[in-house]
Amino acid sequence: MPQQKVKSLKQNAFKFSKSLTGIKGLDEITYGGVPKDRTTMLLGGAGCGKTIFAMEFLVNGVTQFNEQGVFLSFEEKTSELVANSASMDYDLKKLVEENKLYLENLQIDRYEILKAGKYDLEGLFIRLELAINKVKAKRVVLDSLDALFFGLDSFVLRSEFKRLLSWLKEKQVTAIVTAEIGDGQLTRHGLEEHVADCVMILSNRVTNQISNRRIRIVKYRGSMHGNNEYPFTIDEKGVSVFPLISEAAQQ
Repeated sequence: MPQQKVKSLKQNAFKFSKSLTGIKGLDEITYGGVPKDRTTMLLGGAGCGKTIFAMEFLVNGVTQFNEQGVFLSFEEKTSELVANSASMDYDLKKLVEENKLYLENLQIDRYEILKAGKYDLEGLFIRLELAINKVKAKRVVLDSLDALFFGLDSFVLRSEFKRLLSWLKEKQVTAIVTAEIGDGQLTRHGLEEHVADCVMILSNRVTNQISNRRIRIVKYRGSMHGNNEYPFTIDEKGVSVFPLISEAAQQ
């Protein structure tokens, strides 16, 4: 493809409404961040960094872009989130006290949301709306949401998940939903990636006793994005993604 056309396409990519993540390198390979007021799926296996990635998105929102955030976890307790984030130099407790960040471990028995044989997420919507209003949030993370959906009818699940994404869009919040990657399909249920606007996969491979973390954008509706697998690191300074040198030279 001619260089002039590539340059034009990249310029057009920036016109798509996006929210900067503040994560080093990620805003470069997405040409401006994640879809604004829409939902991004962040997929991967256990220990690949999904929760840390999502938390940095929220913390950066508060500290760099003056956008308050809500973090609802369906697995980790809030005390665990605070303790684990302390090593990353994130003072979550302070942000919570300043009403800039809302943290909650939401334990919802999936059988409790089955009413008269019909799957119903209204309880989740109510809790989420209260949290968003409390801190006037513009960013939301639903961590390990797929744990709530395990074993449910796929047709109903797809419908309810689509309703959730529409609800988040109506609230005008930029959301990240994390989930375990599936076996032979992107997610456990093989559904969510079809209704989300953006899908990213994290992996953590160990070769010759050396850990290699990678991120790949498999879908970004309405926008150009980097198509390769990119290495990333997690240390005390947070998450850093490393775009390929050849790509950086073209920008």
